[in-house]
Amino acid sequence: MKIDYIVKEELLRSFPVLVVSFLIIGLLNREGYIPRGMSGVFILALFITAIHFSFMVWYRKKEQIDNNNFSVITNHILSSKSPDEKITEICKDEETKISSSIREHMGLLLVTILLYIAYLYASLVYNMDQIYWILLLLFIGVSLSKIIYGERKANQKDPMRLLVFYVIACTFIFVRYLVLDYPILPILKGSIILGILLIFLVLGIKWSRCKQNSDN
Repeated sequence: MKIDYIVKEELLRSFPVLVVSFLIIGLLNREGYIPRGMSGVFILALFITAIHFSFMVWYRKKEQIDNNNFSVITNHILSSKSPDEKITEICKDEETKISSSIREHMGLLLVTILLYIAYLYASLVYNMDQIYWILLLLFIGVSLSKIIYGERKANQKDPMRLLVFYVIACTFIFVRYLVLDYPILPILKGSIILGILLIFLVLGIKWSRCKQNSDN
């Protein structure tokens, strides 16, 4: 039986979604916020993954989105343009895509990751003073800004890049807390709250642009 390519792509995407959901729910379960056994944690993670899979397949088929890039799909969902305009926008101007900016600055990204790994290694093996984390965090912030936003003016006006920046920055921070065995739950709750606020900010910007377009 031939599997639809969209279904196949979303099935592959479901594996990391399941893993991330399981880890987050498992962490909340360990801290007592979700009193479930391991089987309950897995079932809940599987349920979230199934919802994600069903929505993505339905939406991509409905809007005829062939590109499986998650940032492109998210930008399409939040876009204030008509369906035909959104599909056209996805296919054109490849240079403004986030993935294109990352490819252009791949060398800087590799340097940032290597420095980060060296910092974690030195912290574990040589008990390095954690004051250097502030300097490294500043460097990571500047590097991610360069990598995600690039130098094009059109990129600076894309609110989706702010969410991508935030997610990647949180990943660096969470990995540090896990590797150095710091309590992660407080910063996890704070990051979720801030992430929700950023999502509302992006939606507000999209709504404002939609209103301006309709007034014009």
